[in-house]
Amino acid sequence: MINKIYKRIHNKYSKIINFFFFLRYVFIVFLAAISLFFSIPKFFNYEKKDNIINQFLFSYYDLKVKNYSAIEFIIFPFPHLSIKNVNYEIRKKPITLKSKNINIFLNIKNIYNFKNFKAKKIVLNENKILLDVNEIEKLINYIKKLKYKLDINNLNIDIKKSNEPLIKVNNINFSNYGYRKFNINGKIFDKKFKVLFKNNNKNLKFKLLDTGIKADIKFNDENLKKLTSGSSKISFSKNLLKFNFYLDENKINISKSNFRNKYFSFSLDSLIQFNPFFSINSKININEINEKLVNNLKMNKILKNKELIKKINGKFDINYKNEKYFVGLIKDYSSEMNLSYGSLFFSNKILIEGGKINCNGESKLIDEYPRLDFKCLINLDDKKKIFKKFLKLKNVNNKILNMNIEGSINLINKKIKFKNININESYLANEEDMKFFKEVFERTLFDEGFFMIFNKSKIKAFILEII
Repeated sequence: MINKIYKRIHNKYSKIINFFFFLRYVFIVFLAAISLFFSIPKFFNYEKKDNIINQFLFSYYDLKVKNYSAIEFIIFPFPHLSIKNVNYEIRKKPITLKSKNINIFLNIKNIYNFKNFKAKKIVLNENKILLDVNEIEKLINYIKKLKYKLDINNLNIDIKKSNEPLIKVNNINFSNYGYRKFNINGKIFDKKFKVLFKNNNKNLKFKLLDTGIKADIKFNDENLKKLTSGSSKISFSKNLLKFNFYLDENKINISKSNFRNKYFSFSLDSLIQFNPFFSINSKININEINEKLVNNLKMNKILKNKELIKKINGKFDINYKNEKYFVGLIKDYSSEMNLSYGSLFFSNKILIEGGKINCNGESKLIDEYPRLDFKCLINLDDKKKIFKKFLKLKNVNNKILNMNIEGSINLINKKIKFKNININESYLANEEDMKFFKEVFERTLFDEGFFMIFNKSKIKAFILEII
């Protein structure tokens, strides 16, 4: 009985079982055919087709190949051609690139047939660009206008200005399609960063990871045809900076700028010129300044950055009209500073209680031991105001006081040399008097560094000791 049942089951399902065994062989044959289909092109000489491949890159991606070392067919992870060690340039733009390889991911029909050659996408790997600062917008516009899929992996950009290096941006990764479209990551100043485009690419969000630095930029051009104007909000370490900007190939104009933190706030309008040489023209209005900020500034640390100081050329107009810092002493401060290849020229106008102070001078900041040469005219036409309000002294005669002071300050060694002290043109300090003023100045004002000269308590101690 059992044997009869087994025979019935066997007869009924044997055809199905045999069919599955047959499929096994079909599957093996299919795998073999696919393997051969993708393996045979490994033996083709694609360098004979380089004119077709180069024409494709030129027509679809505006890339003009200058030279390369080899062209290979790669099977995994997806069939593609790999052009090795490529030197090429972007058509109609003086931008030259180098790539370890350009991978062209093929359509199936183009693996054997190069007629009407097309590809799904191209990937640029381990790339280098030496880029002039004026060419940045051209590179951005090239990428924005591409209609075909492009991946960029590990791009290193050296940005220069008139053959002088400015900045390096490394390990850039980018795609112009899919969910990562126009999202960029890389490294700058040895820190990782991310750039995200939102709101139809009108908004750019930048993060410098592990630093707290963030930037939110809104472009005026919704279509991003030109990244030339807009507004920006930048935050870093509890500092907030907002400004509007307009950029062209020669300059950037910054307006309606406001900076604020717990120690300092100011507004700024600035024109930064790139051509024919780098220069800055800025107007700075200081709204608030905390005494702790000035006390913590160290002149020797600033002067260590001599290479940076050489590069900062331009004019800076600074104004301060807040009485909180120098209560009872300074009512208004304005300064015009000019920097040129490490040389500083300045002119200060200070409105104080009962009078005014005008100072001008110069310094070669990049010297090993820089000195600041100065000439100051102090005019007090109402001495009672400053003596009463700042020094808390009474019964002071109100005779007009005019002082001419000329000297030189060693910014590093905390030394001063007076060359001339003249009061009301009736008193001319002799050598002994100037030695006395030097000793009191260095002991009461200059003992803790240059910026501590502006400490209110030190100024008061100095005045009380010399009057």
